[in-house]
Amino acid sequence: MPFIIKNLQKSHLEPLRMCDPQDVIALCKIAFDYLTNGPQEQIYEAIAKKYNITPQQVQQAVEALISILIEATKCNADINGVKKPLMQLDGFKEEVTDILAQFVTSKKKFIEGSIKSANIRAYRLVNLEWRLEVRLASRALMKQRQVFVTMKLYLHTEPKNENRDLLEDSPNPCEEIHEDEKRNRKDLLIQTDINSLVHMIQSLEEALMESRSRRIRNIISAIH
Repeated sequence: MPFIIKNLQKSHLEPLRMCDPQDVIALCKIAFDYLTNGPQEQIYEAIAKKYNITPQQVQQAVEALISILIEATKCNADINGVKKPLMQLDGFKEEVTDILAQFVTSKKKFIEGSIKSANIRAYRLVNLEWRLEVRLASRALMKQRQVFVTMKLYLHTEPKNENRDLLEDSPNPCEEIHEDEKRNRKDLLIQTDINSLVHMIQSLEEALMESRSRRIRNIISAIH
């Protein structure tokens, strides 16, 4: 499958037309660092101020670089296959297209490894049991109130119909689990206080909101 640059990617790469080659190299480094450490907004602002554009345009350019890097890796494009569509971009200097082509081809192995890692089956939550525990007093303190939440998480790597068995009490708790089931199943027992539980819920909600952002959707669509 030949490597092509989509219209949205082209529009996001437009600020690179006015950038000096050294700044294009800097943006390529930022794009690669983005993959491991996330966005660096302070650098976006510096480049945006230099070229009289918005920090959002700089971030979109960086995300477009990441997107074409992933697409080129999926297409297994060599440097000529990468350079050809780049040379068709209007207003781009040859030196800039050479830098972009070198960036994409030099980071292919990293992206290949990341895509393989992304294909590893992750555990999914199948069922959750919980109970509220309150400690009212102890030998050390006559008056104390400690509230804990104890949770048992049933995790599985494949959401198959057989997972319904995990939701039901086994008629024989001592029955040995099949080896295949052991490889796919994992049970976790967690105990936490109320404040930590609230913090965990807030962190999960923030992660859920982040997963709906355009940045994450672009990266996921590029991978899949």
